[in-house]
Amino acid sequence: MADKKNIKIKVRYPTAGSKPGKDIPVPGMITLWNVKRILLALGCIALIVVSMFFFINDDAQKTGLQPQATLPEKIDVQKTDLHAQAALPEKSVDTTAITKAEINKNVRRALLTYKINKNEPVGEISLPVKVSKKKSIKIYYFVELTGMKGKTVYHEWLLDGVLISRKKINISSDAWRTSSRQIFYNTAKHNWSVRVVDETGQLINEKHFDVIFE
Repeated sequence: MADKKNIKIKVRYPTAGSKPGKDIPVPGMITLWNVKRILLALGCIALIVVSMFFFINDDAQKTGLQPQATLPEKIDVQKTDLHAQAALPEKSVDTTAITKAEINKNVRRALLTYKINKNEPVGEISLPVKVSKKKSIKIYYFVELTGMKGKTVYHEWLLDGVLISRKKINISSDAWRTSSRQIFYNTAKHNWSVRVVDETGQLINEKHFDVIFE
């Protein structure tokens, strides 16, 4: 604590009945400076300035570290890579099963038969197909299709992979029964196949069978 000092100020006032003369000094104000208080105030100001300087410098250093701390782009890239790796199993999907489902989705029935009655098959042939050597025989390929109204399909008969006959069928209803036939004569054993394809050649259904002549 600064020492308190009593300051005495003497002022002379003219007495009653007297006239101010030239020898009486004019009243004035005397200013006294307390050096210790001034130095203490300057020290406080300097301390505040220094504290503000360190505070601002510390904030500037923290601000300078922020660009290094924010690395979301690298993290996003890693996440993207992991996501791409997680999507790899799509390459190992069994495409055979998918293809089979796509082929059969428009086929309600498909079979080989010896006879068609009122556009319906009469029984189904047990494979392999057995044909007598004494006479020829007719085999029908019956197919019932759904959801293909307005489209055109083809029945194709193949012998050892070679096209033997082809029948064009225009579909006029969403539920459409089609059939085609092939005559088998007294010949040796052969590998046959019959199928349905659309206008683009896309396979819809296919049957493979052997013919044995007895």
